[in-house]
Amino acid sequence: MSETISLRLPSETIKKLRELADKEGKDRSTLIREILEHGVKEKNLEHAVELYRQGQVTGWKAAQLAGISLWNFYKILAEKGILIQYSEHDLDEDLKA
Repeated sequence: MSETISLRLPSETIKKLRELADKEGKDRSTLIREILEHGVKEKNLEHAVELYRQGQVTGWKAAQLAGISLWNFYKILAEKGILIQYSEHDLDEDLKA
């Protein structure tokens, strides 16, 4: 199900969106949808990383929240310089999931 939304953007942003859409051979609505979907995924990932960093969730749970594999989540943590922490308690929690 989809829903129509409207938003106000600066004219410079609209100009850049139009240019990008032309370069990619897409209509502006399609490009904006793709950008928003990508942004939502990135925001989910940021949230999952922060919960993990704070010790509120295990790596497995954070990866699930981010919608990616555990391997990819650990790879992202390494790229961000965040140490991977895994305890027996984390193992127990993951086995329950």
